[in-house]
Amino acid sequence: MSASHEVHGRPQRAAAIRRVLWVVLALNLAVAIAKLAIGWSVNSLGMVADGFHSLLDGSSNVIGLVGMALASRPPDLDHPYGHHKYESFSALAIALLLGLTALEVVRAGVARLGTDARPVPTALAFAVMVATMAVNAAVSRYESGAGRRLRSEVLLADAGHTRSDVFVSLSVIAGLAATWLGIYWLDALVAFAIAALILWIAWGILQRGTSTLVDTASLRPEEIATVVNAVPGVRSSSQIRSRGEPPHLFIDLEIQLDPDTPLREAHRVAHDVREACMRAFDASDAVVHVTIQKQILELLLSLQQSRQMALVLITHNMGVVAQTA
Repeated sequence: MSASHEVHGRPQRAAAIRRVLWVVLALNLAVAIAKLAIGWSVNSLGMVADGFHSLLDGSSNVIGLVGMALASRPPDLDHPYGHHKYESFSALAIALLLGLTALEVVRAGVARLGTDARPVPTALAFAVMVATMAVNAAVSRYESGAGRRLRSEVLLADAGHTRSDVFVSLSVIAGLAATWLGIYWLDALVAFAIAALILWIAWGILQRGTSTLVDTASLRPEEIATVVNAVPGVRSSSQIRSRGEPPHLFIDLEIQLDPDTPLREAHRVAHDVREACMRAFDASDAVVHVTIQKQILELLLSLQQSRQMALVLITHNMGVVAQTA
């Protein structure tokens, strides 16, 4: 993938991500409204908690839209590497909201244990949960596929978040069934399970987001070296580093060339290495430092000759001093 192609593709990528977020937002709001309406009508804490979880899916879409509006801005003098890390900040904001929601669900579950209010399971409640599960599964699959295709951290994080709704809905159905059987305390236990699942999802998003922000190595040096060393003219490679995720992946490395490589040829090889890295790993940029081994040998030889000359001078001076004495 060439640099020019990657730069020109950024606006289209950002627009595509925003379109996906708008579609998912509309679907999440529809699912949340259905869950909340039915949950309140049948007095099911688990369904209401699940409804707020779905509503939070919608708020995370809004955060993603704002983050992408900032992340899609082009590089400038103050941000020469671009603004793409705003996408990671958006993912961290989603994780924070998930954590706060989990705490609220736990609080509501504790309150339910101290009250005599009981959920009233109905056929409509079960039907709504099954229908919303199907919608969530379809939304998650759609968003996950778009996230992999567009290499979007926000879409992949949000897809995992939406996917959790499927399991949460299964827990709610289990809680309604247990209530129908007369096991009333199980509805609160289902709420605790939902809270634990939300926290687990938040932790995963937090790990992915911080990994990008602290420049965790994205690729194994050996993986990059295999591509680099296959470029004609490269003798070896070293000091290989990488950070970020495609399409905002950055690579820098050193290559060693043959001793008699002309300067123009060395420049061509470095260009080929850069293009190979960008094409193989969908990198935004690759910085290649060239080391011609002949220069190193000449430098070492020069230092050795200088050292020998210094020893000769010292020996000569010592001899003169001895003769004078």
